[in-house]
Amino acid sequence: MDSGVCWAEYTQCWSSGNGEEQQGQGVWPVTAIGFDVGSEVLYAGDTSGQLTTYGLGLEGEELEQLASVQCAHTPIRRLYAAKAGRVFVQTDDSVQVRTAGGRKCFGRTTTPNDAFTASTLSSTGKEAFVCTSAGAGSLLNLEMGSVAYRASVESSVVAVDYRPDALFMATSSGDLVLRDPRAGFSVSLAKRAAFGSGPGCHATDMVRTMDTRVFACGSPSTNAAEYAEPGAVVRLFDVRKMSEPVLDLEPEYSHVPVRLYADEELLWICHDSGLLTARSLAVDSMDVAPPPAEAYAEPPLSSYAYMSAFGVAPSGSVAVVSDTDGILHVWSDSTEPQMSTGIASDLYVPPVVFDNDGPLVDDESVPLSSIQMGAPVDSPLLSCMDNEWQYDVGRPVAYVEARVLGSLKQMGAVGYAPNPRTQRRNQQPFASPAWRQSWRNAGGPADDDDDELTRGRPKFISQQQRSRRNQDAVSARASSRSGDPADRSTADLATSVDQQQATTALAPSQLRRMRIEYSRFGVEDFDFSLYNGTRWSGLEGDVSNAYANALLQLLYFADGFCNIVVAHSRDDRCSDASCLSCHLGFLFRMLSDANGASCHASLLLRVLAERPEAAALALLEDADGNPATATPYAVLAQHLLRFVLEQVANECKLTSEPPIGFAQRTHTVCPACGTAAERTAHVFAADLEPPQGSAALASLLAGGAASVRRADTQRASDQPADFLSLVSRALARSDTTRAWCAGCRSFQLLRTDKRITAPPAGILALNFPVLDAAWQLSLPNEFDLEVSADGDCPVRALPPGEGTGQQCRMQLAAVVSSIRDTPKGAEHLVVHVREPQSAGGGWLLLNDFLVQPVAESSVVTLGDWWRTPSIALYALASGCEETLRVETPVTQCHTPPSISSTLILTAPTSVLDSSTHKGQPTLTMHQRRRAAKAVKPHHSIPRTRLAAAKRNMAVPLTQAEAVRLLTDRSFRCALDAEFVVLEAAKMEVFGDGTRELHRPPVHTLARLSVVRANGGLLHGVPFIDDYVAATRPIEDLATQYSGIHAGDLTPGASPHKLSTMKEVYRKLRLLVDAKAIIIGHGLKHDFRVCNIVVPAAQLRDTMALFQSPSHIRPISLRFLYWYFERKVIQSGEHSSVEDAQATLKVYEHYVECVNKDPENGLENTLNDIYATGSQLGWKVPESGLQ
Repeated sequence: MDSGVCWAEYTQCWSSGNGEEQQGQGVWPVTAIGFDVGSEVLYAGDTSGQLTTYGLGLEGEELEQLASVQCAHTPIRRLYAAKAGRVFVQTDDSVQVRTAGGRKCFGRTTTPNDAFTASTLSSTGKEAFVCTSAGAGSLLNLEMGSVAYRASVESSVVAVDYRPDALFMATSSGDLVLRDPRAGFSVSLAKRAAFGSGPGCHATDMVRTMDTRVFACGSPSTNAAEYAEPGAVVRLFDVRKMSEPVLDLEPEYSHVPVRLYADEELLWICHDSGLLTARSLAVDSMDVAPPPAEAYAEPPLSSYAYMSAFGVAPSGSVAVVSDTDGILHVWSDSTEPQMSTGIASDLYVPPVVFDNDGPLVDDESVPLSSIQMGAPVDSPLLSCMDNEWQYDVGRPVAYVEARVLGSLKQMGAVGYAPNPRTQRRNQQPFASPAWRQSWRNAGGPADDDDDELTRGRPKFISQQQRSRRNQDAVSARASSRSGDPADRSTADLATSVDQQQATTALAPSQLRRMRIEYSRFGVEDFDFSLYNGTRWSGLEGDVSNAYANALLQLLYFADGFCNIVVAHSRDDRCSDASCLSCHLGFLFRMLSDANGASCHASLLLRVLAERPEAAALALLEDADGNPATATPYAVLAQHLLRFVLEQVANECKLTSEPPIGFAQRTHTVCPACGTAAERTAHVFAADLEPPQGSAALASLLAGGAASVRRADTQRASDQPADFLSLVSRALARSDTTRAWCAGCRSFQLLRTDKRITAPPAGILALNFPVLDAAWQLSLPNEFDLEVSADGDCPVRALPPGEGTGQQCRMQLAAVVSSIRDTPKGAEHLVVHVREPQSAGGGWLLLNDFLVQPVAESSVVTLGDWWRTPSIALYALASGCEETLRVETPVTQCHTPPSISSTLILTAPTSVLDSSTHKGQPTLTMHQRRRAAKAVKPHHSIPRTRLAAAKRNMAVPLTQAEAVRLLTDRSFRCALDAEFVVLEAAKMEVFGDGTRELHRPPVHTLARLSVVRANGGLLHGVPFIDDYVAATRPIEDLATQYSGIHAGDLTPGASPHKLSTMKEVYRKLRLLVDAKAIIIGHGLKHDFRVCNIVVPAAQLRDTMALFQSPSHIRPISLRFLYWYFERKVIQSGEHSSVEDAQATLKVYEHYVECVNKDPENGLENTLNDIYATGSQLGWKVPESGLQ
């Protein structure tokens, strides 16, 4: 825009993203304009997130639209030409690099709460610096597609200029900031309030020239009324002296400057009215009068329109201004303008318009086959092959069923097996879900085997509801085809399958690995009741280290052990946050309250995973769910049992003999010098020897010709031993080992005798060795254990009634076994337990969440290839005089709380509070390391929040309220919880676009709030508001839905008073034990994540109360609260206190509806709610009123 050159409007056109809108209709205003550096291409981005490329036509004609692509669903704020044919795009929620044809080459996204506010491109076009509203800056390497550096910068940056030696930023508050990139952007070399410090001061844009000058435009006004006056200016600063501006450039004719652009010669100023002026950058002409009239460009905007974007071509001959009416005004100083400084001949822009509603390339849920390609349509694709290269390979070969492979007999290279006749000869059905499932199982049992357990019923509750609606039609069709043998009843099918299993060597379906399937409603939609018809609860197996489920069930049914840990969990004196005994007690009380409902032990298993001793003993699974050291699960269960029993004995400080195990005396003597030593210790489990070939393996390994001859002689005389002989050897054995003798002061072959000194106090645990072949014996249901003080046979296990001395009757109580679904398949553990309080002595099978009664013969018989015994428990039979049999676990888990237990609500303290812990260590060193890593590097903690005072909103219960809680069964409270994500969901996306959820996201409790609901002055005031300290890395804080920020859960850095998960769980457990009425919204999910079961009689769930029987859709708390109160909640971040108080209000309206009209009040209200929701699309008006 040189002086003396006449500038005129070259053309104008309506911006149109897809080329279908008519003039003036459905047009989105352009918010960003850019030019390509190597071709005659103009980029325009609008408020809908559409990026459109144009080419210049003839003067007076509309711009030629080349391509259009949907970059995002938020407005495009900045456009920069990265290099020839590439453009850098900044929107509110993403930064991208795209080709002129629309193909995406690079992309980064952010959350809505931390939107991108400014960006700039380096002079080379290889790097970009972006800023967010929360003050996070990132240096992006566009060539490598990665983040080169992250730094904390000022918040609300509106303009930024990045060069290798300096980073300039202008903020919306009117500050100019200079930072040093060579010092990690952390050093602020200068910070200048460019437009004053009043409340109305602000900056709108900034630009730096090639020398040391920086121009910034903004307003130094202190109130909004002065903004319309000539107060908005463009100020010049010198980089070498930022103390004060060098010069103020007054606006032209009271126009407000809002955008700046500088090239090598001119400074371009664009005003809100569309006026575009230019000033020379020569040093001696910066203070001259305004340029002559011919240097102005003023597009004719309508009365109500204003400038929305502007851009200047690299050649300086074309300037484009867009307005809010959606019009692009192109001005030029020539009748044949050129936008670029040089044309790239190899640049190709496809003349196609991409679908505005098409999927985004960075959306992982969209199949790649639906993404349109930006390549030239006239060139052949790589997938286009000649016919001579193509040939039909037919269907993939189907896997042979596992039941066939289990009975296969091979003769040479040919195998023979009975035909199960489950499908037609020489035909293989390829139904999509079943075919995919068969390939996933890799030859394992098909889904039809699982139908035997569910009797053909749908596994999801939502499907069952739809099935009930169509039950009449299905029954009619079934009755019309009753004569067809292919449509037999489910019971007949189950009977035939059982007969087939009886003739094959395949493991029964109830013993195979149980898998949870997930619908779009999550795990809550899976009907666990199809697998359990008893009053005993199972444990779900979709959590890490779930192999321990069988062992946990074993200990729950173990007499005496359950009572010890439950009593310990009630003791408030235990302050160890990772106490294994306390969490075992919590789990056992939950299993007792569940009454057959499915549970999971995620809380206990997380505590187990955090114990360094468990990792050192290789008791944990790896990321793929396999043992860390490839140890068989049968052996791993034995190691875990010993570890748990040792930890419980130490934590509970038992003064008497533990209920599991026995006292053993070890006597060691040296044959050479006669030196003897003796000690007595408690042994938790006895290790059985193999039934055959068990001759003194330890003596053989000790070395020496004599020991080798003794071992050979004993092995030759060994015969297969029965089970009672193995028990006798395990309880009284003699070994010869090479060890150090203190008398001889040398290594000698020492003889060691180990024997039980007294009958077990309660339970005898026996560990089975893992054999290459199956065990060919049966477990006795009962046997007599005879222990004598001396004699040749100090310990004998005899059949019942054959003993002559002092003896006790041992009865089989439980068996843990390892099961293989296929000969080479993975293992899993199941447990058989004798049902307590059962007159017939019935047995139960617990296979994760499957619980079924089974026959005793299936428990005691060991001879199948798919079953490997691991642990057997024998308990003292009832009526034994030497011991007192304790009661069953169910009768011991319902002790009412005492008044002393309410101290956690009336005077709450935490071990994380140094003032209450009296200098003792709050967390173990292992937990401190995990807590330090709980927040990932990208979760930065602002310094201002680190210095904030510890605060929580809870007002503890008074003593009168605590007494009412224990005595008044009508004590009410409203509860809400917030959660964070520990592990993201595992999902598989197939080539046809379908998705399959393998595991939902793993949540953990982050904040629990409980408010009063009993009336009075403190009605609605929280008495619990606890933030739970994080001990594991957090994958996603989910701040928008949880209200949890970075550092909120980190001990030592949180602005809140933190509590351990154990302390929060005890408070929740106290409310449940005190029979308090708990009000909430979606309590089923909240209590599931908290790992606690609450009886239905204590719940008042507003999601269920306002659920219409004729509608499946649940109503959100936000909509219910707006409907009754005409107020909006959850407009920003969620707060558990606010949600609990809102739930209480909604419940009070429910009570009011029922009391006012008991018959039709609730029904009429529900009809009105669903009618209003359908009318508004279930969206709450932001104003709160409608």
